[in-house]
Amino acid sequence: MTLEEKLLEILRRSASPEAMEWLVKECAAQRADFVQRSFYYAFSGVSRRFDKKGALQLRDGDADDLSAEVTGFTVEAWDQFRLGRVVLLLVLAEQDEEIFIETLEKLLGTADLREQAAIYSALPLLPRGEKLVELAQDGLRSNIVDVFDSVALGNAFPAEHFSDEAWNQMVLKALFISRPLYKIIGIDARANLKLVESMSDLAHERWAAGRWVSPELWRSCQNFITDQIGEDLQRLIDSEQPGQREAVALLIAENEQEGRLAGLQGKVPALIEEVKAGNLTWDQVGRDFGKDCFSVFDDKQSDKNKT
Repeated sequence: MTLEEKLLEILRRSASPEAMEWLVKECAAQRADFVQRSFYYAFSGVSRRFDKKGALQLRDGDADDLSAEVTGFTVEAWDQFRLGRVVLLLVLAEQDEEIFIETLEKLLGTADLREQAAIYSALPLLPRGEKLVELAQDGLRSNIVDVFDSVALGNAFPAEHFSDEAWNQMVLKALFISRPLYKIIGIDARANLKLVESMSDLAHERWAAGRWVSPELWRSCQNFITDQIGEDLQRLIDSEQPGQREAVALLIAENEQEGRLAGLQGKVPALIEEVKAGNLTWDQVGRDFGKDCFSVFDDKQSDKNKT
């Protein structure tokens, strides 16, 4: 099965037969004779034929099948709208480069929020990725969470194509707007010293303002235990903020030979053992102490300041 066939099969489980018949015919028509205007109509027409609240019916094995096609690719949490449009974008991807890029740019220029999310979600599936970097970065500038997430979360494109500078900006913005870092594909592999230094600066700014620091912030420090990070972890070890001691334990377990952390090992022995046993991971920290903790902790601090 091709990737397109796999996506159609997933979509077919939840969409109406009439909608699927229309989509398959549109794909065939555009392959036979691609016309930009009619493609725009088809892309927009998805909203008139598929259920905007229609969740996809995923089965065991779907995730592995899709990831085998494109590393990290998933349709988890997608709806019928997004998947239908992504299938059409695979047809667009078969066109000559000039037509492909021009059509994609025009689509984004007039797209509503759902259409934008579909386009950005499709980026790792599309050819000529080096030509699409600027488009992806434009998506990250959005203040709409769903649009930002479609680029940053569950999307292998940034890890494969972004420079360190662009990558760092994306991760830092994810922290600023309380998005879960564990859902960023490549979050460990793309860690770099400049990002770690910026993370530490951000932590100090939030501490100075009496605000909570996400424990996920420290994840990118795994291979960059600088003197400053060592000092930061000394502060965290006695923190009452949720997830901080777990983050320290993970860094200690991953850097047992690191002299800067030797004095901390005896302070979280039980958590270190949990890490070694595989019962405490960075992904778990992200799920358990993620974005919801920002508002909870900061609201408590605000109430405390008022009194």
